[in-house]
Parts: sequence; C-alpha cells; structure tokens
Amino acid sequence: MKAIVKYGVLAAVLAILLQTFSSSLALGVTLVVWYLLGGKRTLYLIYHTLDRDGRTAVRFIHLLWVNLNAKWRNQSVGDLFLKTADRIPEKTMMVLCHETGEEKMTFKECKEMSCQVARYFLKQGYKKGDVVGLVMENRIDYCCYWIGLSMIGVIPALINSNLRQQSLLHTLTVAKCKAVIFSSELCEAIGEIRPNLPTSMDQFAVDKVAIDGVQDLPGVLKDMSKEALKEKFAGYNDPLIYIYTSGTTGLPKAAILKHSRFLFAVYALFCMTKIRRSDNIYSPLPMYHTAAGAMVTGNAMCEGPTMVTRKKFSAKSFWKDCAEQKVTCAQYIGEIARYLYATPESQYEKQHTIRMMFGNGLRPQIWQQFVDRFKIEQVCEFYGSTEGNCSVGNFSNKVGAVGFVSQLFPFLLPLGIVRVDEDTGEPMRGSDGLAIPCAYGEPGELVGRIDRGHPVRDYHGYADDSSTKKKIMKDVWNKGDMCFRSGDILVMDELGWLYFKDRAGDTFRWKGENVSTMEVEATISQVIGLRDCVVYGVEVPGAEGRAGMAAIPDPERKVDVSQMYTGMVDKLPAYARPIFLRFVDEIDLTATFKLKKRDLQKEGFNPETVKDKMYMMDSKSKTYLPLTQEMYNNIVNGNTRF
Repeated sequence: MKAIVKYGVLAAVLAILLQTFSSSLALGVTLVVWYLLGGKRTLYLIYHTLDRDGRTAVRFIHLLWVNLNAKWRNQSVGDLFLKTADRIPEKTMMVLCHETGEEKMTFKECKEMSCQVARYFLKQGYKKGDVVGLVMENRIDYCCYWIGLSMIGVIPALINSNLRQQSLLHTLTVAKCKAVIFSSELCEAIGEIRPNLPTSMDQFAVDKVAIDGVQDLPGVLKDMSKEALKEKFAGYNDPLIYIYTSGTTGLPKAAILKHSRFLFAVYALFCMTKIRRSDNIYSPLPMYHTAAGAMVTGNAMCEGPTMVTRKKFSAKSFWKDCAEQKVTCAQYIGEIARYLYATPESQYEKQHTIRMMFGNGLRPQIWQQFVDRFKIEQVCEFYGSTEGNCSVGNFSNKVGAVGFVSQLFPFLLPLGIVRVDEDTGEPMRGSDGLAIPCAYGEPGELVGRIDRGHPVRDYHGYADDSSTKKKIMKDVWNKGDMCFRSGDILVMDELGWLYFKDRAGDTFRWKGENVSTMEVEATISQVIGLRDCVVYGVEVPGAEGRAGMAAIPDPERKVDVSQMYTGMVDKLPAYARPIFLRFVDEIDLTATFKLKKRDLQKEGFNPETVKDKMYMMDSKSKTYLPLTQEMYNNIVNGNTRF
C-alpha cells in the first residue's frame, strides 16, 4: 500500500509538471518529491527513464480516461462512428489505391451503406449474438459490412482471405456462422466448401455472381433506408467482432474482440503516438487483421483521420502511394520494412511527407538504416496480440525494443516475464508454488495480470472455451491471481525495455503471418497419406521470422515430392507452405517429442551438417528440388530470396 501511495503521488506530481513546465523543472522537482518519499536505488531509474515513463504515463492516463468515458456512456464502436460521420460527413474516410487509379469513400457514404446493411439483416431476422462470416479481400466497402452488422449486435467474423478448404470451412463452423458474405474473388474458395456448409447458413455475395442459392447483397441493399437506426443494440461490453489467430496449437481460433478491446486498440494508437484527426494514415495490410482492421480503420471511424490502403501490399508502389496521397503516418510489419529497404531507390521515397511509422517486427539489424534512408522522424514499435492484454509500445525511438514495462509506475500495466520449462511449456515454480520471475537479461514468457472488467487488463478469450483456458496461467505473483500467457519469449533489461526473442509453443511467424504447425502437419498427413510428421520454423539469414520446414518419416522414400508440392499449393496459403523438407527414418513421438522437435529446429537445413535427404520448394518448376550445398550457400549469401 505504501508503494502505491508513493508511486501515486509521484505520478500526480509528474503529470502536472510535464503538462505545465519544462522537462528539466519536472525532473528537479520530481527528484525532490521522490527523495522525500524515501526513494534510494530508484534515483538511477529516474535519471534514465523519467522522460520516457513520465510522458508515457500521461498519455496512458489519457488512454484510460477515453476508454472509461466510453464505458460510462456505454458507447459502442458504431455510436462513435455515427458521431464522427455526422461531424465530418463530406471528408474522405478511405482511399483504396489501384495500379490504374483510386477509389474513395466519404464518411457520409460509409455511414449510409452501413445503415443499409444493418436494416437489411435486422429485417431478415438476424439478432444480437448471431455470427456472420466475412470472406473478402481489401476493398473500399469492406468495413461497411461489419460496421452495419455490429450496429444490430450481430458479430462479424473477419476471415483470412488466404484460407482454403478445411481451414476455411473450420473458421466458418467454429464460430457458428449463421451466414457468410463473400466477394467475387473468393467465389472459387467458397465453392470448394459449399457442399460441406450447413444448409441453414445463408450465403451472400457483395458482387454480382451467377451462383444458385447465393443472394446478391447490393441488389437488396439499394431498397433499404440510409438513416441510422434509432434503437440501440450493442454497448461497450458486448462482443464486436471475431478476428482469427493461429494461437499455439490447432486450426485458427476466433478471438473475441469486444467493443471495449477494439476501442483500446484504437485509442492506444491515437493517444500513445499522438495521431491527429488531420492525418492521412497508410496501411497496406489486410483488413481482417487487427493491425489494419482495428488500429487504422478504427481510428478513421472513431476520430476522423483518413485511411489510405491498397488491395495487396506492393513494395514498388508503397512510396508512390504515400507521396501522392500526402500520407503523414504509415503502418508496417517486419516483412514490409524489409521489403521496402530491399527495393531500389525511388524518387517517391524522397517526396513523402511521413513524420511517423508504426507497427511491429522492425528488425534491429536494419532499424537505423531504414530510418536513415527513408528519413523517418519517429518509429513507434508495438508488441501485442489480438486477444491478449500484454500490449506494450516503444515511443522513444529505442532501436530494437518492442516496448517497455515502467520501472517507476509498474502498477499502470502489470506485466512480467516468467521462467517456463522448455520441454513442457509449463511455468517453473518456486517452493511457494508461485511462478519464478526472470532476472534482467533472462529470456522467459511474457504474461499480463488479468483484471476482469478493466478496459486494458481484461482477457475476453476465444469463441472456443477450451482454447480460452489454455492461455491462462494461475498463481503467478500471488495465490489466486490469473495472467494471460502471451506465448512469446521476451527479455527485459534493467530499465524495463523489452526485446522479442522467439515464439513459444507450436507457432512460428513467416511473411507477417502466424503459422500453426499442427495445422500444417495435419495437411501434410492428408496429402501424402502418412500418419506422423513434424513441422517447425527455421531461421533463414536475411529473412524476417522463420521459414516452414517439415520432417517426414519415410524410410522407404515413397513420398512423391511433386504431388506434395501440388497439395501444399492447393490446401495451404503461401505463408504456411513448408519451404524445406527433410526425410528421416523415424520421429520420436513419446513424451520427449518436443525435445526432438527442438533439436530438429536447431539443426536447420545445412546439407553439410544434416545428412538426411532435404528438399526446397521451387515455384518455377512447381515441385520440391533436392537441396544442395550450392543452393544453401546462395540462401546464406542472400542470392536466393524468399
């Protein structure tokens, strides 16, 4: 209690001083206050982290205030969007860039179409709590469908448009979708699973398609009123959307984003990075992701900056889009930053007006070079997950850090790093039964305390209860407490800076996407008729994340690699297809299975050290080719890119 009082007094003094006086005066007075409150070792922390922690604390308090205000008013995302649309009806809300031009949509146009969607589905008998799947690529009216559905309490499930067959079918059925809405580009994908869809599931197309049993949605929407509904169906604590995440095991899981969590993501970006209502924000990421779908689209909806996007990311067009659309803030993921840095110099990269870029996964190895080449004044690196409560950020241009845990005000965001058993994945515990915290510089799993009802620290879980329970760690710092398990291995230094090390569990990241090894293993077994195989991620020099590699027990060498290539292309999105194959005599599937898997991962794919037969995927010949030492050297030297 004494610590809380001490930190509370310091925070209050600091917040007032930072808003009123200079940083130097704030530092001096705060040091005096801290000394009077009995601080000793913390003088070192104050000297090194006061500016960072103090400014972030003020912004974080603003973030909490905005979210609590929405909670007290029971405001939904739709309520805030309608308020914004009425304030700036003729302002451009979204720009979709094409190779041949652009499409634009004003706030008024988005509001009117969203209201038509809401009225139509309400008229069709859809009610609060029903789920509707959205399967489409980036398009100018994408958000209109999910905003409209959310206005009547229906939960839109934003589905990865790269999924096919079993994975796509699973995402629709696990969320118990009552209907699916899809675009013409996804007709073939939906057609492949239509025979297996429940007969009760309604099917709507947002483009004109000649398919029996599929309703032409634009045709029926044109007769609906464009006026907003007078009745309120959803509030601050209600589910808003489902966004799918691979998690650590199995097929994609539907993470529940309530209005409260969505607004936290929106205002985390708005408050912590000082986004302005006058900004043009560029995000070429898919709208089914939290990064673009919540943080950027949400900021446009709730506060009014203009969102600029593209159907698919193009490194060649990135700076051209930014220059022509007068972009002031741009979003990235690690792969985007790497691709941009690898592109030849362009005239547009010197003409842009970007003052800030934000995102996650900017590799420390190219961070400074990236900033220097493209003249980016501010980089805001985030760490977090769709469903989790472990969100942190680096707003101080600290190269390599994904965020920090305040050493002066730890009560604001109670996060920690704990030791986990590498074989079992379970937390290591002391004699008191509590988790063992990691020392500075020691890698461990990041966890965040769960506080029910809190706008930041709550955990809402997945549509599947069993998946929800797997992400909870109990008895962490105190008996009876609960923490969200991030599933990621991080390291913290003595000043609280956090550095990402690796993903725990059976997931690796490639091409900006999380890949579930269990899902890929199941697909391989289906394609080649083998019961057992192991999939894992291996490091590739110069590439972000880990490339997929499969170890397949095939002592008689009967697997047809060409057939396997066809199966991988047919059944898995590009980022989930294993780049490398390794054929072994057997795989230990006993209790030491995880250890064996980790050994395989450490051995990598160097033919000089791995004596098993290995192959590499080759899209030109449409097969897997034997991996030679020359091919490996080309990869290591950067002559072969992925």
